[in-house]
Amino acid sequence: MSGEYFYKLRKKLDYKENEQFLFNIIVPVFNAEKYLEKCINSIIKQSFKNFQVKIVDDCSTDSSYEIASKLCANYKKFSIFKNSRRIGALNNISKLLEMRVKDPSKTIDILIDGDDYLYSGDVLSILYEKYLKTDCLITYGSHLSSKGVQGKKYPWLIRNFNLYRKYFWYASHLRTFRHDLWLSVNPNDLLDKNGQYFPVAWDLAIMFPMLEMAGNRQEFMKDLLYVYNDQNPISDHKIRRKEQILVAKEIRRKNRYNEKKFI
Repeated sequence: MSGEYFYKLRKKLDYKENEQFLFNIIVPVFNAEKYLEKCINSIIKQSFKNFQVKIVDDCSTDSSYEIASKLCANYKKFSIFKNSRRIGALNNISKLLEMRVKDPSKTIDILIDGDDYLYSGDVLSILYEKYLKTDCLITYGSHLSSKGVQGKKYPWLIRNFNLYRKYFWYASHLRTFRHDLWLSVNPNDLLDKNGQYFPVAWDLAIMFPMLEMAGNRQEFMKDLLYVYNDQNPISDHKIRRKEQILVAKEIRRKNRYNEKKFI
C-alpha cells in the first residue's frame, strides 16, 4: 500500500469518534531475551493508539521479564505478569483472555509471540479499517519468515462446508478475533484427554472453534502484518515437532462447532 494511503488512514483515525474498537494484545513470553525488545517496540510504535497490552513471562530463566519491565515502565497501556512456574503458552493465553473487558463485541484480541514482531507501525490501523468496514469476526493472514512471505486463504469449499479440521492449516499469523467470539469457545476444547491444556499446537486449539463459529465472517489479510521468527532454536517447531504432530491430530478429532450468529 502507498504512503499516501497510510497518511489518509492516519488522519481519519485521528478522530476520537472513529475509535470504535479496542485492541487487546496478548504476548506470551519464554526465554525471548534476544527478540523481546524488537517485539515490544513494534507495538509501541503503532500509529493507532487505542490498544492495551498484556505480557506474560512463563517463568523464563533468562532476562525476558526484566527487559519487558524496563521497556514498558513508562507506558500505562502495558501490563506485565510473571509466573512462578511454567504453565505453557495456551494456559497463559487463556488466562489473559479470561480477564474482563468492557465491551466484548468492540474488543479485538491479537496474539503476538514474544520472539516475533509486527511488520510496520501501521498494522493496527490496517486491522482497524478492516473491522470497521466489514462484518468480520476473525482474521488471519500473510507473514514474513526466513522462507519469504507465507500465508493462504481457506478455499470456498472449506469455509462453506466447515471442513477446517480436515484440511491443511492456513490460519497463520497475524491472528486476531473479536472477544465475544473467544467467549463462545468451550474451555474444555482447549484441554487434552488428560484434562490438561494442550502443551503445543495451541494455535489450532484456539483458532479451529472460532473459524467454525465465524463461518464466512472471516478475513484473510493480504497485507503483510507480521514477522515470524522461525530461527529461534527453542521454538516448538524445532524441538517439539513430533509432539506437535500428535497433539494436532488430537485437536482435529475434537467435535467441530456450528456457525454461530453474532451481532
